[in-house]
Amino acid sequence: MVILGLGSNLGDRLANLRKAFNLIKQIPHTSIQQVSPVYISDALVPENAPNAWDIPYLNLAIRCETQLSPYEFLAHTKNIEKAVGRKPEKHWGPRIIDIDLLAWDNLIQYDEKLHIPHENLHERPFALWPLADIAPKWIYPLPGPLQGKTAAELAQQWGSRFSGNAPLNTRQVQQRIDTPQLVGILNITPDSFSDGGKFIDLNTAVNHIHALVAAGAEIIDIGAESTGPKAKSLEPDIEWERLGPVLSSIIPEFSCMLIPPKISVDTRNASVAKKALDFKVDWINDVSGLCDPEMQEIIASTQCDVVVMHNLGVPVSRGERLPYEADPVAYVSNWGEKQIVLLENAGINRSRIIFDVGIGYGVSPQQSLQLIKQIENFHQFNVRLLVGHSRKSFLQQFTENSPAERDLETVVLSLHLAKQKVNYLRVHNVDAHSRAFKVFESI
Repeated sequence: MVILGLGSNLGDRLANLRKAFNLIKQIPHTSIQQVSPVYISDALVPENAPNAWDIPYLNLAIRCETQLSPYEFLAHTKNIEKAVGRKPEKHWGPRIIDIDLLAWDNLIQYDEKLHIPHENLHERPFALWPLADIAPKWIYPLPGPLQGKTAAELAQQWGSRFSGNAPLNTRQVQQRIDTPQLVGILNITPDSFSDGGKFIDLNTAVNHIHALVAAGAEIIDIGAESTGPKAKSLEPDIEWERLGPVLSSIIPEFSCMLIPPKISVDTRNASVAKKALDFKVDWINDVSGLCDPEMQEIIASTQCDVVVMHNLGVPVSRGERLPYEADPVAYVSNWGEKQIVLLENAGINRSRIIFDVGIGYGVSPQQSLQLIKQIENFHQFNVRLLVGHSRKSFLQQFTENSPAERDLETVVLSLHLAKQKVNYLRVHNVDAHSRAFKVFESI
């Protein structure tokens, strides 16, 4: 059993950890057994260190099994650090990625290259808590009063993992690196099917963004036009009147957030997308499938990512549906491959495309469920996948509850989608998903 500790406090820290995680999967003769939750902590810096070094770290641990020797394994981790972007830096200085061998069964080894178990492990909650999460029965091997104690016993000294009262203000956060990234929904509309009218007020909308991030969202998808069956098309000027103030208010606040989110703007209007991109938003989420040549031209001229959703009409029309006997997976696959090739020819690289199968958009409830059950088929596109199934009407197959009361059904399907390696889940109740993923991954 090998326990790795990963940390990052430069750039997009979650992305750095994710990239390292994916590279660790490729180490030969090695398998990943479990990944811990993520913890945030103040930087551990010496006295009189530059203020620029005082940047919070994100930390986690990974439990592996390997046939390699410790020295062989160490060589791979050093190569991974370089591949992620780590360059030589001053001791204790900020770093884009740090990979440490925290423990290796009961091995004790201290030489020029290896220090196992990691020094001062028992004093550092940002390392010991993640280790205890994935290897609670690991036994501390060093001579002294702690020898023979398990990681779970040692980790009890700091109390709650969530209070922030441990050394370096260490606490567990909701984001993970081994489950789909959660896209929190913010509808600044009066007529969205689940939460229309709740976030029209600017302060309420901004507060909701903060709450979504605290709950575990890594992307916030902001939409000002409802596209449900009862919605009416919105003029772009009115859409921007709702959207502009939210972007103006929230983006300056990112510097104060411990884990700033990416921002997605949910729009099918080229003029709205262009204005949003002036704010340097990260995604455009086009529920009309990026079929508008003007929208294609705007996206091609930027570096933003784009969500391309299959649909049979926006807003949704009950008269525009696939025949009940049609195979939705084959139909959407055929459309998606053609559309992605078209977009590549328009200058939008496949690496920037995120595909959404369009749950509820022109497909029956049974067809929506079939798309979810067979979502792995869409990995053939070699693009990232997003599923937006949260609280939608197809869940009436399972419950008579109102849309706002369908989170349980949504989460159960999300657990399936996570196992099918879907990259993003667009959901209303981020907190329920974060909590469910933590429990699910622990078993």
